[in-house]
Amino acid sequence: MENKLQISVSGIRGIYPQSLTSDVVFTFGVVFGSYVNTKKVFVCRDTRASGDSLKNSMITGLLCTGRDVVDLGIAPTPEVGYIIEKIEPASGIVITASHNPQEYNGIKFFSDRGTFLNDIEGKRLLEIYRKKSFNVAKEPGSLSLKDYTESYFEGIYRAADVESIKRRKFRVVVDVCQGVGAFFSRRFLEGMGCDVIAINTEPPGVFSHCPEPLPENLGELSRAVTAEKADIGFAQDPDCDRLATVAEDGSIPGEEMTVALAVKNILEKKRGPVVVNLSTTSLVDEIAQEFGAEVFRSRIGEVNVVEKMKENSAVVGGEGNGGVIFPDIHYGRDSFVGMSLILEYLARTGERFSEVAGKLPKFFMLKKKISVPEERKNRAMEELKLKCAKTSEKVNLEDGIKIIRPDGWIHIRPSGTEPVTRIYVEARSRETAERYMSEFMGCFS
Repeated sequence: MENKLQISVSGIRGIYPQSLTSDVVFTFGVVFGSYVNTKKVFVCRDTRASGDSLKNSMITGLLCTGRDVVDLGIAPTPEVGYIIEKIEPASGIVITASHNPQEYNGIKFFSDRGTFLNDIEGKRLLEIYRKKSFNVAKEPGSLSLKDYTESYFEGIYRAADVESIKRRKFRVVVDVCQGVGAFFSRRFLEGMGCDVIAINTEPPGVFSHCPEPLPENLGELSRAVTAEKADIGFAQDPDCDRLATVAEDGSIPGEEMTVALAVKNILEKKRGPVVVNLSTTSLVDEIAQEFGAEVFRSRIGEVNVVEKMKENSAVVGGEGNGGVIFPDIHYGRDSFVGMSLILEYLARTGERFSEVAGKLPKFFMLKKKISVPEERKNRAMEELKLKCAKTSEKVNLEDGIKIIRPDGWIHIRPSGTEPVTRIYVEARSRETAERYMSEFMGCFS
């Protein structure tokens, strides 16, 4: 793994204590405190072992700029966005590396809108960092502790048909992968009348498997669902903004199904535009077409989806990596919102999860990430662009290279959260998807 900071629209990530040190985080605390206009800043962290130390460094930097800090302790990333958008004007910071491996940590920055910083705002923040144009106050800010979890959960419950969910008395297995969900997910699901079996709860921050909620990491959850005769299995990433599902028969439809089912649920109740990113499954388009809804595609990154949702007054959206965004609750990817919408849909239809998934059009998606030297990666991307320009293929260059074919698509782009290049392909058949993947993996060998 490359030992350098990854800086993108998703925030900052690095390996602790090498590229991401307490000094770096303290400096970004001073930088963010110099950047924001809000007096108050909410700060929380995920469960990683380095989290407490880095959170304290961040708080110290913010206090130096005169900002009043509210320490939320260990809390879900989406909760911060909800608080800012719905409860108290402020900005926010989460110390988390989301789905990255255990040795990473990172920083996510929230604007006073309750959303992540966009490209323009991120560039302004980094300009302060590079120029060291800090605003240190004569008097430090204040520090307080507060817990908003009940208000956050109640906000989700109000938007869901909780009574229908309670009547179904779902038996649910949730894999929290020693992340933030270990402290909150059982409580949230029990609040909707579910019988809950939580796995991988201890010890916090020591992940028992790769924390990214991809199908290859959900084997234990699948076995637990069938062993416990559960109605559904949920898997959250460590900071609880992404969600994957397992059906009652142990089948794993993939994290792309999360957003697809959320879209179907909302469009059945309320018509309007849908926004997803360029790498999200075409199943969303098929579902939207059923309801006469228009689908808009954004660049990768939660804030890019959110801004396009606001621009087009979308009723639902998200990212195919398991990130549901339902603006009736708040403008942010949220695994708790995802769980409520999926359970609500199953309660309304009375069907089993495997039946619901089985009725949907079939798409096969493959996801690979490859680590290549920076100079080789850039050269390969440019060579591929030139190659595409000489063909009649439909190509979207808005975010990396997306090649759209009659029976599928290929999307290639450098990751903003890891030192890798991601290749996603989707097609109507597994054979076609595998052929596409083989075709383009060779570009970086």
